[in-house]
Amino acid sequence: MKRIPSKYLTKRVAVHWIDPTGYINSDLKDVDVSECVSEGTLVSVNNRRLILRTAVYKDSDFGDYSAISMGCVEKVTLL
Repeated sequence: MKRIPSKYLTKRVAVHWIDPTGYINSDLKDVDVSECVSEGTLVSVNNRRLILRTAVYKDSDFGDYSAISMGCVEKVTLL
C-alpha cells in the first residue's frame, strides 16, 4: 500500500485490510484470508502498524484501539 497521507491523522477513516485467518480441521478449499474493514480515528502510523481509536472515555486517552499491521492494509479512505 502507498503511504498514508499525514493529513489523515486525527481524522475518521475506513481501513480496508486482509486478516490472516486460521483454520482447524477444515477442508483445504475453504481456507483463505478474511477481507475486513475497520472504522475509527487514525491516531498513529509508522512503517510497522497503524492504530485506530474506536472509542474513548471523555477527557482521557483510555478507550478501545485496534493496531493493524501495515503489511495487511490494502487501502485507507477518509470518512
